Amino acid sequence: MANRYVFNSTLEGFINVYEDSGKFNNRCFAYKLSPEALAEAESDREELLKWAKSKATGRVQEAFAPWNDEGVCKYSYGAGDGQSKPKPEPIFVDSEGDVIDKAVLRDVRKGTKVRLIVQQKPYSIPQKVGTSMRVLGVQIIELATGNGSVDSGDLSVDDVNALFGKVEGYKASEPAVRKAEETTGDGESYDF
Repeated sequence: MANRYVFNSTLEGFINVYEDSGKFNNRCFAYKLSPEALAEAESDREELLKWAKSKATGRVQEAFAPWNDEGVCKYSYGAGDGQSKPKPEPIFVDSEGDVIDKAVLRDVRKGTKVRLIVQQKPYSIPQKVGTSMRVLGVQIIELATGNGSVDSGDLSVDDVNALFGKVEGYKASEPAVRKAEETTGDGESYDF
């Protein structure tokens, strides 16, 4: 039992989609659910929680929604601490559906415009029920990199491509780099 949503968004927060690293040995990014996807996800969550509660025994506590009040959802995946089953890596494709080279993923930064395939699933663990959001596919429409430039330009790659289709935007085979539009920064820098 799961529900899928396909919507446009912009990557937010700290972004590491290149390789597992850091204290939690994982990769992560945040995105904002579109207003339509958020309304649908909230409605679906009620049904998914009913199902999860039917599988639970005894008193259970309901976990918070996987998104905040503004609809921002954080997604982390990778090997992790080795104690739990790792979440699978989403498939990253360009606007034509070609798989993005791993070297390009090193440069993905906040402000990258994407189209996402996200799946909401219920869970029931001892004394707690909730839903989780799993990103299955990421189609990069406009790539924002660390140097201030942008380039507009359990599913298989073919499945992700079938759901996304082709749109105008970033193409891994034909980069069209230009200076990024000025945005108000929050003072965070990726330079170490």
